Amino acid sequence: MMEQQKKKRTGLVIALVACLALVGVAGVMAWYSSTSEITNNFVDGGITEPGTDPTDPNKPLKPDVTPDPEHNGHHGQVNGNIVENQWIANSKVTPGSSIPKNPNVGIGKNSDSCYVFVNVKNNFTSGAHFTLNNGWKAVQATQYNSQANEYTGGLFVYVGKDVAVNAGDAAILTANPTADSWTGEVFSKVKFDADAVLGNSKSIKVSAYLVAASNKTEQIDVAEITDAAKAWANKQ
Repeated sequence: MMEQQKKKRTGLVIALVACLALVGVAGVMAWYSSTSEITNNFVDGGITEPGTDPTDPNKPLKPDVTPDPEHNGHHGQVNGNIVENQWIANSKVTPGSSIPKNPNVGIGKNSDSCYVFVNVKNNFTSGAHFTLNNGWKAVQATQYNSQANEYTGGLFVYVGKDVAVNAGDAAILTANPTADSWTGEVFSKVKFDADAVLGNSKSIKVSAYLVAASNKTEQIDVAEITDAAKAWANKQ
C-alpha cells in the first residue's frame, strides 16, 4: 500500500514539473517581439521655368498675352518650359509658305538638371513639315518624304547642344546656378508644300516632358524614361 502511494506522489511531481516546463516555454514565446521604424526627411525638388529670353539673358520673357510690338509681335513664353521667341500669333498660312516657329526648352537657374523630350503633334492634313536641328534626335517620329532630318511630327529627345542632329544619346540639360539653361531650338520654322492640304485643324502642338533624378546619387535608366516618354507622347 505504501509503495503504491509513493508511486502516485512521484508521478504527480513529475507531471507538475512537466506542466511548469510547458508554462515556462509558452510564456517566453508569448512575449517574444521585435519592432523597428525609420523616418526619412525629404527636400523640395523641381524643374523650374525660365525667366529670360533664350537669345538675351538680360531680357525678361513677356507673359503669354497680347503680342508685343517691341518683340516683333511674339508672345515670349508660350507655356511652362517651352519658349518660342519668333512665333507671331495668328500667323497666316497658305500652301508654299514658311512660318517662323522655334520651340526651345529652358529651365530656370534654381531648377534640377533633367532629361528633355519634346513631342510634336501636327494637326495639318498634309504637307506641313520641319527640319530637326542639331542637339535633337528622333525617338519615334514620322519622316517627311524619307528625308533624314525632316519630319511632320513625333517624339524627340535632347542629346546635347554640340551634337549633330540624330546623333548621340539622350543627354542631361544641366542647370546653371546663375542663369537659365536652354536646349536650343527643336526646329526653327514650319514649311508647307505647294500642294499642301491644310485641313480644318490648322495647328501644331508642341509638348515637353522633363525628367530629373530624385537624388544626386541616383542613376536614371535612360531606356526606362524613354519608354515613359513614349507612353506620355501617345496620349498627347
